[in-house]
Amino acid sequence: MSQSPGMILFHGSAMYRERMALPQGSTLSVSLLQMSVGGTRMLAQVSGLPATHSPVPFAFSVPRTLLQSGYAYALSARITDAQNHALWVQAAPATVDHAVADESVTLWLVRAAAVPAAQPAPMAAAPVSAPAPTQRGPAYVIAEGREPQWSARIYGLGAARSLHTSIGHDNPLRQSHVKVERQRLNSGVVVYTTADGFISLTISPGACRLRGSKKVLAWRAVLETPAASYRGCARGFP
Repeated sequence: MSQSPGMILFHGSAMYRERMALPQGSTLSVSLLQMSVGGTRMLAQVSGLPATHSPVPFAFSVPRTLLQSGYAYALSARITDAQNHALWVQAAPATVDHAVADESVTLWLVRAAAVPAAQPAPMAAAPVSAPAPTQRGPAYVIAEGREPQWSARIYGLGAARSLHTSIGHDNPLRQSHVKVERQRLNSGVVVYTTADGFISLTISPGACRLRGSKKVLAWRAVLETPAASYRGCARGFP
């Protein structure tokens, strides 16, 4: 695979030993983790890869500057069904040597300890929980930009607020984050920040027009990630 010198490619397959097909609608997600004494951080993730049987191929690229000396890095994979229930997971993240560029890796998965079974709803009152992803409704903030193409969407309110991002055109890197904090600053600026402080979306008032579009939007947007900052426009009710 040809690769830009400024990028590092992670690719390979996620596998399980049993010979069995996966339910229709199953998908694979693979995360790049930064490991340290202070904890684990997710640097990047590719998700929604169609999974029908083992092995399931994956590939995604990140800037080499994102991986710093002094840290260990690992890949973590999981296969979920159409309802986002875990089917196959890694017992532990697989350490990768980022100094060795673009090596193919195999991620071995084991059967998830417990897969929720479809059961009738209990008659007793159940604790209130955040809405399921398929019931989150329309996004109330949509930000996007060009060169590179990216988008960010905010769903839900309060504890149920989530941020969903997509970066890239042909093979976009998609990530979903829950427990997103909202902060209103002076002059109408609103900042959404993930619980780990890893990604933020800043919305500020001001006329904005995307390249190639004649429509003028009322908000400007900046998506901040460890890899880069992405500028664009936003619409909705931040």
